[in-house]
Amino acid sequence: MKRQLCAMGAALLLSIGGSAKAAENDRLRVGLAYGSTALAAAQLQNTEGYAFGTIGADGFVKEQSVSNAKLTIVPAGSGIAVKDTDTGALLYQTSVPILAIQPQGELTWFQKYKYRGNFVYQVVNGKLTVINEVPLEEYVKGVIPYEMSPDWHREALKAQAVCARSYAVGQGGRHKNHGFDVCNTTHCQVYYGTGRATANSDAAVEETRGQYLYEGNKKVVGYFFSSDGGATESAVNVWGGNYAYLQGKKDPYEKTESISNGVWSKTLTAAEIQKKLNASGRSIGQIKSVQVTKRTEMGNVNELTITDTSGKTVTLTKEPCRTVLGLNSIRYTVGGQGSLDGSGQGTAQPPQGTETILVNGKPMKDGAFHTIQGKDTVSNVGSINGKTALTASGRKTLSVQSTQMAQNTQSVSDPVVSADSYTFSGRGWGHNVGMSQYGAKAMAEQGKTYKEILQFYYTGVTVK
Repeated sequence: MKRQLCAMGAALLLSIGGSAKAAENDRLRVGLAYGSTALAAAQLQNTEGYAFGTIGADGFVKEQSVSNAKLTIVPAGSGIAVKDTDTGALLYQTSVPILAIQPQGELTWFQKYKYRGNFVYQVVNGKLTVINEVPLEEYVKGVIPYEMSPDWHREALKAQAVCARSYAVGQGGRHKNHGFDVCNTTHCQVYYGTGRATANSDAAVEETRGQYLYEGNKKVVGYFFSSDGGATESAVNVWGGNYAYLQGKKDPYEKTESISNGVWSKTLTAAEIQKKLNASGRSIGQIKSVQVTKRTEMGNVNELTITDTSGKTVTLTKEPCRTVLGLNSIRYTVGGQGSLDGSGQGTAQPPQGTETILVNGKPMKDGAFHTIQGKDTVSNVGSINGKTALTASGRKTLSVQSTQMAQNTQSVSDPVVSADSYTFSGRGWGHNVGMSQYGAKAMAEQGKTYKEILQFYYTGVTVK
């Protein structure tokens, strides 16, 4: 018996260690407790009893059944013990540090939330990692009402359902080292089972069942966030990399002023900024000034330069412009200085001289500033080391990370702000890449379908 359990345990570990293929096969493994949230003891409650066993490539394999309603699962020696919660009686024990439990009733309570599907337990560093193995569509039903209000317009919820499904499959290997596909927090997507689901939110999932975002014939990840404050942002300017379907655009739909945290303000003292920078591993002395030194074409902050009293500078770029200082978004001004419309107003100066820049024989997008020595006419000559190559009158060569990087960043600066404290005034909430949830809500209320919503926020995608 012990030998059989060990073999099954090894098979289960291999299965749990899979990636997005689990989601593709309509089974997703969601981490409910792991790492710092792992449990010394875990409890389950189900009125119909349970089966104990393993889960492998062929699904759940039963070893034993019990009719008890409440279980307590704890590490025990090299294995796992299952006890009756009320009496403490031992019901089942493994010789390996992994166990699968299949509830016999439809819904099972775990830590105040109700879930569908099976549960898998792994002992890691003396504590239990708890995994909910659930059909993909049931998982999406457990995401939608926690990522959006289940009372929102059905078309907005349908757009969120496609995003959630696309995200789960596209990011299914994110927690491979933990033994599951995705977690249940904002690190992946918020998932707490059936608690907040309504007929409206469940219908949104059913009406989009099996639908994903595609770029050509390739499934893509449906990144989303709360609100954009007037403009989304190209992924290249937030995370780096070149994602043609994740391009920034002005958002005429989102009703920023009327939504939760749509307009925000945060004041930090010079000492607080210094502490946050040092905590992030960036050494700097007493803060003298803070300046937005680069904005994207959409008006979002792409570079923030902080200078101390000795003249030393720390420059934050891309997403750290938000995360290091704990700001709500990358769409902000410092001390009321600068512009969010991407025009480079205030004291910011555009490059001197005029240029015509061609990429693949076509002019770059209007409104973006580009310069090589401030005065050259630039044309495209092909590719160098996989990057777009621009040559100025045959004399100079500029390699940029991508066409979109060249289009979407501006070498303009807001005025320098020097003070004892700094007020960051902004709009929107989140990373600004992909779909604005409040924008989706507004579009749906204006009569747009879920496909129209998705095709507005994601460039060149289809839903199928």
